[in-house]
Amino acid sequence: MRIQGSYPLTMGQLSMWKALMVRPPEQLWESNLDLAWPIPAGITVEQVRHTLTALALRHESLRTVYRPADEPGEVRQAVLRDPLVRFAQASVREPFDLTEQPAWRAWVHTCDDEPPQVQLVIHHIAADGAAVRTLESDFYALLRDEPLRAAPAPRELAERQRSDAFRDRLTAAGEYRRQMVTAVPRTPVSRGALLRAHAHTGIPYGAARRAAQHLQVTLPNLLLAVYAQVLAASTGVADQLLWQLSANRLEPSVRRLVSSMTQWVPMLASCDPGGPLGPVAREVNVAAVNAMRHGVYDPFAVGTHDFDHGSYFTFLPPPDDADPEPSEVTPGRIEWLPPRAYSGASFYLVARAYPSVQLTLRVMRDGYGRADVERFLTAMVDLLLRSVEDAR
Repeated sequence: MRIQGSYPLTMGQLSMWKALMVRPPEQLWESNLDLAWPIPAGITVEQVRHTLTALALRHESLRTVYRPADEPGEVRQAVLRDPLVRFAQASVREPFDLTEQPAWRAWVHTCDDEPPQVQLVIHHIAADGAAVRTLESDFYALLRDEPLRAAPAPRELAERQRSDAFRDRLTAAGEYRRQMVTAVPRTPVSRGALLRAHAHTGIPYGAARRAAQHLQVTLPNLLLAVYAQVLAASTGVADQLLWQLSANRLEPSVRRLVSSMTQWVPMLASCDPGGPLGPVAREVNVAAVNAMRHGVYDPFAVGTHDFDHGSYFTFLPPPDDADPEPSEVTPGRIEWLPPRAYSGASFYLVARAYPSVQLTLRVMRDGYGRADVERFLTAMVDLLLRSVEDAR
């Protein structure tokens, strides 16, 4: 492999690398993302391969390996001059050797009764959720032979994050994190069986968006406030330590950067389980915005991340062209999902808003059974439905 250059990692890449360092071998695959892109009619397999190679030439994270540095415990990203695209079918459960191969695989899946698709497995250190959307958009643009602006590179961001101008920002983020984590005493947690349930709320995106506007908060923070209120009610603890997954893409220069940018950022939510949602939602909205200001931090300067201290939350945004018009609420239901991904947070909610609000709760704590998980999700749905009704 010919090396173009060796560079430090971004803070997002470092966060992912640090998490992998303490993960047992049988869980390393859990950072793999499984994707499928439909192939337009008339496109050949050779055209797809040519386009994927062009995609790797365009985005450095698709031709990067990670190598130990001279300093003990340090790691650097080595960008290859030539793309090494692995065109071979593979399981999402097959881990990558990040020191020897770029962190993605791709192949064309064909079936007699289905349209052909590009199947990809890509590691989170190479692309987070926003980066995956950029890759898909660029793939189709390259397939159509459309001109694209030069792509930003992770090494450029890593250089900025190590500048004197950025140092104060990292220091402030580390201090903020310390204050939040110590503000709520840690409750001892014993991990139990993994339970995953998915609530189809029946609340359309437009209705949920109107409810958030009625309370003068953003939709993600309305869902976060509902989560906090139900946590407070179920635990009897008013002050909740919450962890949001910060996308860290507010700056225009990194919005289309293909890399791992996300980092967990804490916040404190002071709840009133017996009171109205509005005041809590507005306080959560302010606290969440403040937390995101500290979303970029040096993971090796803040100590070990305790995934059992506090509760975790991720919001998956709607597409840019999502229809905001409210529509009628439909009956909801709860679906049980098979266990997946034993690493990471032991209490974790993923919220989607489009085309309707959907809540996926993952719990790995002793004392939580299926009835408890179902009760928790039902309480969230009921509170959301009341906020939708109040906004009519």
